[in-house]
Parts: sequence; C-alpha cells; structure tokens
Amino acid sequence: MNTITRHLYDQFRLPRGPFGFLAGRTMSRRSSNVERSRWTVELLGLQPDARVLELGYGPGLAIEAALEATPDGVVVGIDHSSTMRSMAARLNATAVRNGRAKLLVGDAQDPPPDLGTFDAIFSCNVWLFWSDPETTIERLSGLLEPSGKLAITHLPRRGTPTKEDTDRAAQRIEQQMQRAGLTQIERAYLPLEPAPAVCVTGTTR
Repeated sequence: MNTITRHLYDQFRLPRGPFGFLAGRTMSRRSSNVERSRWTVELLGLQPDARVLELGYGPGLAIEAALEATPDGVVVGIDHSSTMRSMAARLNATAVRNGRAKLLVGDAQDPPPDLGTFDAIFSCNVWLFWSDPETTIERLSGLLEPSGKLAITHLPRRGTPTKEDTDRAAQRIEQQMQRAGLTQIERAYLPLEPAPAVCVTGTTR
C-alpha cells in the first residue's frame, strides 16, 4: 500500500480535518452505505421504545434509520472521530436537541461505564478496525438486556473482494460471538458488487 493510498484508507478508519470531512461526505453519499445502514437496522427488528447503541456511527446514516425505527426510544452512538460527530449531529439535529440521540466521541472497544444497557447494539464496517474484536464483542454483550441483539455488518473493501472474503469474515465474527456467550447466531447477506455484505447477529440469553 503506497503512502497516498494508506493516508486515504486511514481517513475512513479515523476521519479528521478537511480530508476527514471529505471521507464523511463520500460515506454519506455512497448508495451502498445508505442501503447497508438501513438494512442492518431492519435486521434488528427494533421495538418502538428500544434503547439502541451504534458503534462507529460515521456521518450518522444508521443513527437516522434507528431513530425512525424507534419513535419512542433512544439511540446512542460512539465514534472516535469528532469530525464525524459534527456531521452526524447535523444530520440528526432535531433528535440531538430533544435528547433522543446521544452522539459520543470515544473508543467503541472501551465503552464508557455509565452507558447503561441496550435492547440492541450494532455496527457497520467497523469490526475490521477493532484491534481486539473478541474482547470488544464480549464487552458489548455485557451491555445488552436479556434477549438483546448484537449485529455486526461487514463489507470487504481491500483489493477486489469476493464472496469468499465475506464468508471468511462472517465465520470469524460468528466464532467471536459464540465465545462471548451469544446464542441464535445467524448471518444475512446483502447483494452488492463485487462482493456481498454480511450481517451476523447474536442474542443474549
């Protein structure tokens, strides 16, 4: 990976400054991102009064979808980019003002101890950036209510990905959920080119 490519890739991992803003704009306008975010929220089967947590909310597309699905609920997001926090807050300004959306800047791998518990937790294309996904999933499981659902959506990006790349990632996520004690682990596919996205869901006992 050359220096320019590495820098651009890093902006999607941790958007910051003017280039981070451009990365956020790219994410918010890419049709596959919009479709994947809304699809993930739909797979959660949220109740109107659900408490929901998103990890790595980026420009706020899935926050918006989760708010629409939970008119009587609360949606919390954690993202390590203050640039993305600004973009997501603008997109969801009304919900932020009335307290239905709480957008935090922090590390999804080490969530604040005072978050409370949630009916559902999800992420879209941030699992690949976690340095210790197994420990992270275990921590997130502890934030779920009984029968709460964790959903992790992944879309391979590097090179020219294939369905086999998606399947390999799904298998790893499933194994990590199993070791965290989650049950009813399932995977769903969203057809995209050149490779499908996968969403792996698991439920607490």
